[in-house]
Amino acid sequence: LRYGSANGLANGAPAEAVLGQANFTTAAAPSPTTAQSMNYASGLCLDRQGRLWVADSDNNRVLMFAAASAIGNTTSANRVYGQPDFSSITAATSATQMSFPRGLWVDSSDRLWVADSYNNRVLRFDDVSNKPSGAAASGVLGQPNFTTGTLGDGAASLNYPTGIAVSPSGALFVASSINHRVVRFDHAAALGNGGNASVILGQQDFTSTGPGLSAIQMNGPHGLTVTPDDSLWVCEAYNNRVIRFDQASSKPSGAAANGVVGQPDFLTNTSNTTSQGLNFPFLSPFVDATGSLWVPDHTNMRILRFPADTSKPVVVVTTKVKKKPIAKKVITLKGMASDPNGITLVRYRVNKGALKTATGTTGWSFKAKLKKGRNNITVVATDPWGDVSVDQIIKIKRK
Repeated sequence: LRYGSANGLANGAPAEAVLGQANFTTAAAPSPTTAQSMNYASGLCLDRQGRLWVADSDNNRVLMFAAASAIGNTTSANRVYGQPDFSSITAATSATQMSFPRGLWVDSSDRLWVADSYNNRVLRFDDVSNKPSGAAASGVLGQPNFTTGTLGDGAASLNYPTGIAVSPSGALFVASSINHRVVRFDHAAALGNGGNASVILGQQDFTSTGPGLSAIQMNGPHGLTVTPDDSLWVCEAYNNRVIRFDQASSKPSGAAANGVVGQPDFLTNTSNTTSQGLNFPFLSPFVDATGSLWVPDHTNMRILRFPADTSKPVVVVTTKVKKKPIAKKVITLKGMASDPNGITLVRYRVNKGALKTATGTTGWSFKAKLKKGRNNITVVATDPWGDVSVDQIIKIKRK
């Protein structure tokens, strides 16, 4: 579906054009397939030339539509890769065929990258503007050659790759979903077939493959995007969140994420249908030119847009605290928190104790137990992008 003027859309706005179907009310997958049809389209990339690339997964092919922002309903694709023509759909493991392709990316050097999921590999098509339909891939990662498709967990292996993205420096990021990790291939276009990944995120090493819930673990990463300023966003389906790695091309293996959307923190996993919640975000996110984050909220059957975040949240304590020592063992503190994108939670810590969650968000309160002598109570607020406010510190003396 194509929507015009994305930043001006109201909630529930209609699409202006449809590809893959004759109209907005049909959802057929014809057999034999054609240049106008699709079957489980699950990956998209709009490149610098205005071409739309579509991973037509169940048809085991990638379609290209030229001048995509101007074409009308039922327009035929201009080219196909992974199949010799528009009527073939056979899954296979070769340089010219694919098996359930998912993620797509066209980099600044006119290379098409395809996550060929069931073949556990990523294909590279160099100088794709000059490759005709059915052309062979130029290189492969995740496999030693074009005729093997074995899954694995080593530095040169992939296990159901889905999302892919290429940073401005030429680093290729791949979501190896069933291994619960994202791997990075530095200078990917220069690597030979079967080259090793350089860095791993979501795991501590290339032999670990278990799921987890933290800033350094993942559970079912599927979709990826990387921004011009080198921020990597990862849709984690089973953790119901999107996590962000800043300066992703220089992160070491096992590095922690810098922010999270869809959850109040890195240790919470709740699915819900709210303006801040997600339910199985399954495909690739996208950050547009305004800095807004778009997330495919799969099981909620919707697309969410989170406005660009340019500032940290602000937290204010409204309770008046006496400078003189007090006799109370427990004190109630109240305050407010604000951010253009909202507040997901407010937390507090008494002295060096553990962070606890206050009641409320934009208006919050909590009861703090005081020890005798000096007490430092720290309050912080977190926004939906995972940004944390400057600490507010309340100093209280107890008799």
